[in-house]
Amino acid sequence: MTITDKNKDPDYISLKRALQQFQSDRLNRTYADLKMDPPYASIADFFFNRLYAPEDFTFRDTSIKSLQHVLEGRIYRPMTAAMLKVVELHELSDDLDDRMVEKMIETGIGPDLTLAQYRTVYRQLDNYDQRVYQINLTIDVTRVFHGLSQKWIVGVSLKTVTVAAHLLKVGKILDFINEGYLAFRQIKSIDHFVDTIARREMAWHDKLWRET
Repeated sequence: MTITDKNKDPDYISLKRALQQFQSDRLNRTYADLKMDPPYASIADFFFNRLYAPEDFTFRDTSIKSLQHVLEGRIYRPMTAAMLKVVELHELSDDLDDRMVEKMIETGIGPDLTLAQYRTVYRQLDNYDQRVYQINLTIDVTRVFHGLSQKWIVGVSLKTVTVAAHLLKVGKILDFINEGYLAFRQIKSIDHFVDTIARREMAWHDKLWRET
């Protein structure tokens, strides 16, 4: 089944959304304390509920690539490099989700995914290093965007290109990026947030890998 076929297959989409919902619920449980901690509430909500919510991310991937192309030279240059990292993270995560869904179909696992079933599928893919890379890339992207959010020129750039972005039909993704910018900008130090994610995600990853 090609990527296009997958995106049109309602059963496949249903399984993928169920997988993403499982992962989103797990993230929200794992980081409930960060979401309740006032300094991190806004960024945690964006990170776990907007960035990783189980929905159609196609517009983000396509629009980020379009935004990078049509706004080249109009936006603060490091933002373009940061967008490339977001595209890489999205494509990697989406590919890993697709591979898990394919394994779910192969093993007869339905949308009511249990932890034991998730663990089985996760381990059967035999991609320990790729998962570690995904975690590290997530941390890298988070640090890069936080650093950019602290620069006044980024806010000016986003405001400057907003009208052009909407005219060029990539305004939706720019609004999404601006939402993240505002959430990140509220935090002066990102260390506790990203260190907590790095530590807990590696612990979760290793636990899935070790348990039988």
